[in-house]
Amino acid sequence: MGSRLIASIFIIGFVWLGSGCSSNTIGQQSKTDDIIIASANPMTGNSKEFGSMKVKAIQLALEEANAAGGIQGRNITLLVEDDASSPKEAHNLAGKIVADQAVVAVLGHWNSASTMAARNVYNGAGIPVITDSVNKTITDGTTPYMFRIIPTDKAEAEGLGEYSFYQLGLKKMAIIYVNNDYGKGMKDYFREKLQRIGGEITAIEIFSEGRTTDFSSELYKIKYSKPDGIFIAGYSSEAAFVVRQAREIGIDLPIIGTDGISSEEFILLGKEAVEGVRFNGFFYNGIQENGSEEFIKRFQDRYHKEPDSYAALAYDSAQLLIQAMKKSGASREGIYDYLSKVEDFPGVTGRITFDQHHDVNRKMMILTIRNGKIIKDDIQP
Repeated sequence: MGSRLIASIFIIGFVWLGSGCSSNTIGQQSKTDDIIIASANPMTGNSKEFGSMKVKAIQLALEEANAAGGIQGRNITLLVEDDASSPKEAHNLAGKIVADQAVVAVLGHWNSASTMAARNVYNGAGIPVITDSVNKTITDGTTPYMFRIIPTDKAEAEGLGEYSFYQLGLKKMAIIYVNNDYGKGMKDYFREKLQRIGGEITAIEIFSEGRTTDFSSELYKIKYSKPDGIFIAGYSSEAAFVVRQAREIGIDLPIIGTDGISSEEFILLGKEAVEGVRFNGFFYNGIQENGSEEFIKRFQDRYHKEPDSYAALAYDSAQLLIQAMKKSGASREGIYDYLSKVEDFPGVTGRITFDQHHDVNRKMMILTIRNGKIIKDDIQP
């Protein structure tokens, strides 16, 4: 079952409501006149690091807003839901969230399959959602209350295909991907784009989500297919071990990854083996965007760690909601109207404008790992 937290950001208190009617209060519960927004992200399971970083960034944004007077004197309260990256759990949680009329907006879900499972529930209730899931169909026009703050899987994978081929000169690529909607979409779009521009796919291998054990069978097949490089479509927790084992068996080829490995966890798990791996990302310590340096400092002071791409995206998402509530009122429809029209919102990841599909048009940024740090790569698209 999913778990629920209510964080009254003004006092940073929490309420945990487990399954059934039991509850355990830590700190002080939010006031009844508070404005409530929900975070629906993985707080347990293999992707919990992403969810945790997102919630930390959202909390930081709301603390700042409440310290400045909130929304017309009302504090903003965060309701934290754990979908455990489970589509079934995400669907159930969406039902709980929309049933609470006090919840005016949702930040999440992180996992594409979870967002796909929940989006119709949110849309039917008219509650706006800002997501960082990449599956292209999330914003296909059938669920207009969905807003995506990052590029689609199609845009990302095709961009990485072109980058590999044109900028890095990698004409023959092997693919290894996680067996879920995220991995499958990235694999298909990368393969199609590379082949369309004259490249070749030498091998395609698959692994289950959450797997961190022996990848030697898949990696030897890739090695013997003699590619120029490897494309990984997966998450940090699995991809780090794929890269480590690839290096252990003598695969010393360029490795290109999707945004799912843009995290400190990838470095912690992969250690020296992930040095030089390139991937699509949205934020790094050193980026020169609107208020990015101040955000990094506040995040580090508050949590004693650096924010990753998903923390920065969550911070921008929260700031968008705060601005929407200031400009259009703290209602579901008012927030929706503001987000539908927003242009050039100054975020720490760059300026944000939603198009007619409620997608953003972001220029791809390639990051890499050097001396154990995520930095902007010297070679850009």
